[in-house]
Amino acid sequence: MNPPRGLPALARLAARSAACTATMRARGITTTGLVRCDGLLPALHTGGTVRLGAQLSLRAVTGRVELGAHPGGTLTIGDRVFVNQGASIVATTSIEIGDDVHVGDLVGIADTDHHAVDHLTAVRTAPVVVEHHAWIGRAATLLPGAHVGAHAVIGAGAVVTGAIPPGVLALGVPARPVRDLAPARPGWRRA
Repeated sequence: MNPPRGLPALARLAARSAACTATMRARGITTTGLVRCDGLLPALHTGGTVRLGAQLSLRAVTGRVELGAHPGGTLTIGDRVFVNQGASIVATTSIEIGDDVHVGDLVGIADTDHHAVDHLTAVRTAPVVVEHHAWIGRAATLLPGAHVGAHAVIGAGAVVTGAIPPGVLALGVPARPVRDLAPARPGWRRA
């Protein structure tokens, strides 16, 4: 009789997650539980303050997740957050992600432009906030000052430059609400 097919994979995932969590803690990242790391270990920036909630899940089967904070920056991620492969979330000032947020693959979340656009323009920095139960779709970009409301969905490839109200679907460049979403039932979580 053949052994159950899922068991070795689950054992590898558990070992990888334990090693990932231990590495993060050794690098000064605060975690409130085991970080589930499926695939490649994340690229970590640990010059600033990083706080990760319980049941964080990082999926990096084909592309590494980049996560952390530069000196003087703070990254806070809530409970039950899922971050898909190739996503980059690195704080220079402040990035805050609420509970039950889903971050799609290749998403970029940045609170700074990193460099001046020209010699007359200063580098722009502003906090970024993603409230609870939001979903950031594939290859979306959140720029300095972005604020995504609770239960909002940011469509694939959208660029968020300002405030997106709660409970809407936002699409485009720059992202704009295109329709209201059905109100969430009490206790509902995006699967």
